[in-house]
Amino acid sequence: MKSLRVNLWVTGGILILLGVLMMRYPIEAIMSAGMILGFGIIATGINHISGWYFFRLNRFLVMGFLDIIAGLIMVIQPGISAFFIPFVIGLWFFSAGISRMCAGFWLGGAEVPGWWMLLISGIAMIAFAVLMCISPLSSTFSVMMILSGVLIASGVLAVIEGFVIPQ
Repeated sequence: MKSLRVNLWVTGGILILLGVLMMRYPIEAIMSAGMILGFGIIATGINHISGWYFFRLNRFLVMGFLDIIAGLIMVIQPGISAFFIPFVIGLWFFSAGISRMCAGFWLGGAEVPGWWMLLISGIAMIAFAVLMCISPLSSTFSVMMILSGVLIASGVLAVIEGFVIPQ
């Protein structure tokens, strides 16, 4: 059990340190997130090209090269990828909001109680998406600050868990 305690303390310390560093250096954290995303897209492109090799579907080859080009741009120009982070998140919230609204209307047609809550949450998600796209810089900083807070809270909880578990 002692090694588990130490593991939790070290993990908690690392998470707290990462959260504090992200709060202290938000621009660098945003750039790093963009670069990591770029490397991930390059890996996806390589995977698509290997899919072309095995299945001989030309769309895999095209998708692979497009992914690799987009990933290289994101790695070489991390400012561009950092700029697009709020748009990607906004697009996700927009599509999730549309999905919730459609589900709300469908449940309303089926006369299910509480259907309107899905409708309201869908509208709220769409409004949030629009706000993220209107002000991408402040949206990006907000996302990074929330992520920093989550890292710090997770680290504090891991340290507390290390103290709480029996020896």
